[in-house]
Amino acid sequence: MKSTRPTYDPEGDILYITFGQSTPATGYQLSDQILLRLDPQTQQAAGLTLLNFSIHLQTNRDILLPGLDEEPETKAHLLHLLRTAPVNHFLQLTENRQEASVRLRHPTLQEALVG
Repeated sequence: MKSTRPTYDPEGDILYITFGQSTPATGYQLSDQILLRLDPQTQQAAGLTLLNFSIHLQTNRDILLPGLDEEPETKAHLLHLLRTAPVNHFLQLTENRQEASVRLRHPTLQEALVG
């Protein structure tokens, strides 16, 4: 499994999670709170950026993903990445016909910051 490196910016309340070696990445804004970064060569997850991290950690509410309104092939790929490691170690995907949402996994994210 790829190494995972979390970096927390307390001033901005932003959690950056990098999967594997740092690499230039293409970002997909899944919501106004979540950015999924992909390696443009492999199309694999390179990292996540979670805005307002402490608020989401405390409330543990679903975050709607309107950014998945992509073309069907791109949407299917992004959903696949959200369902699989390493992304699914941090986000739990819920889908229905109308929409998709994620919830921060506990205690994995808390452990990521401490350990």
